[in-house]
Amino acid sequence: MKFTFNLEKDEYVFGLTANDGLYAPFKEGFKRDLNVWHGGNQAASLLLTTKGRFIYSKLPINVEFKSSSIDIESEENIEFKKVGNSLKEAYLYVAKNIFRHTNKIVDLDMFRKPQYNTWIEMPYECTQEKVLKYAHEILDNGFPSGVLMIDDCWSKDYGVWEFDKEKFPNPKKLVDELHNLGFKVMLWNCPFVSLDSKEFRKLEPLGYFVKNQDDSTFITRWWNGYSAVFDLSNKDAFNYYKNVLVSLMEQYGIDGFKIDAGDPEYYKKDNKFANSNCLSEQAYYLSLLGEEFSLSELRVGFNNGISPVANRLRDKNHSWDNEGINTLINDGIALGLLGYPFLCPDMIGGGMLLSFETGDFKLDEELFVKYSFASCLFPMMQFSLSPWKVLSKENLELVKKSVEIHTHFEEEIINIALKSKDSGEPIIRHLVYEFNDPKYAYVNDEFLLGDSLLVIPNIYKGNKRKVVIPTGEWKDELSGKTFNEGEYFVTMNLGDILALRKVK
Repeated sequence: MKFTFNLEKDEYVFGLTANDGLYAPFKEGFKRDLNVWHGGNQAASLLLTTKGRFIYSKLPINVEFKSSSIDIESEENIEFKKVGNSLKEAYLYVAKNIFRHTNKIVDLDMFRKPQYNTWIEMPYECTQEKVLKYAHEILDNGFPSGVLMIDDCWSKDYGVWEFDKEKFPNPKKLVDELHNLGFKVMLWNCPFVSLDSKEFRKLEPLGYFVKNQDDSTFITRWWNGYSAVFDLSNKDAFNYYKNVLVSLMEQYGIDGFKIDAGDPEYYKKDNKFANSNCLSEQAYYLSLLGEEFSLSELRVGFNNGISPVANRLRDKNHSWDNEGINTLINDGIALGLLGYPFLCPDMIGGGMLLSFETGDFKLDEELFVKYSFASCLFPMMQFSLSPWKVLSKENLELVKKSVEIHTHFEEEIINIALKSKDSGEPIIRHLVYEFNDPKYAYVNDEFLLGDSLLVIPNIYKGNKRKVVIPTGEWKDELSGKTFNEGEYFVTMNLGDILALRKVK
């Protein structure tokens, strides 16, 4: 089905993928084909406009923006309606009538304290000794316990989700010790199965993998090599994968899982699936797998509105450019507007491993601290690289201050999240979502936490940034300063963040 959607004057459009937040609202020349690329993040065949209109399809859409119209193509019927006069009204209609309500929410401990992930701290070299040392260092350096994620390379092979006994000689003891220190423990996994593994030999005859047209097993190239892939639309394959994870919980006391990959680019257009109409639906089923566990994190999804999992933004560079800190807020806003409210920014300082492994890499302490403050009033915040190892004493104290700010607003964040569980509303919101005025359409570097707290961190190099204050008088809950409606250039020293509450 193809059609052209004509835009009205001052009608601004949001949607598609979380990683498109940098480009939203979309302008002439923007293209996105969800059949082949989700931007490495969550996606939905959904467009929402500031004139109260929406477009939705159950299958991926291919979109191109013209000067005053949008060309849209999908193999499924495309639903189009005008349901109000604002972005908020369009979103709320979709949340109520299209998104799938489970009335569940991810484990609230994901919101309460920082999360810690081993990925940047010890990339492919995590061991039992290193993980325990990391946990003790977190506490010894004045950070609270929280959720600790053991990332890649804890297992014997991809798809063989058993602890590597050379790296983890006594995993049950490790998990017990982490629990005693106050941490909940998550394990990384993915739907890929190594070709020379015992699991591949066992599962291929059962038909659990994605297939080629001739019914042979499809082999994909992903970031860690070549593998077969679970066909998650196959109920038996889905349940087998789920039960493997459940057994890890039962055997070792694991609390939950970071479930990675599922992106459509790892498949081919002519692949065969047991019960799926498109490549994108692998991301949908992967998110459903995450829903089987109260503690789960994913960075993919497709049309999984209000899924009760933690949805993390894709890996960001340790940089000031449009692949780094500059994408946190706009992508976070985009994630919420796609129907994924329980969101986590990327790891503080950046989670893209390659950006730390360039020959000329030098850690930027200012950038690291600002990553932390940009994250602290998101619903969740996540560390990996140990700040006590890479920061000066003064900057380490600033990062700890950002954690204290998150803790200060903890109950408010949880209350907003619990309301979102029922309403589906984003936890962090674009200004134009709450203040239906086109002058706010391109304000992508500040956000509202819920409907009343305006959050403005400094995500730019230096101590100056422009702030946009909506209608009324606002008071900073951290400094006591007041601001009236308007645009200002303000001085924000390292460690400053504005958390403004409307007073008039």
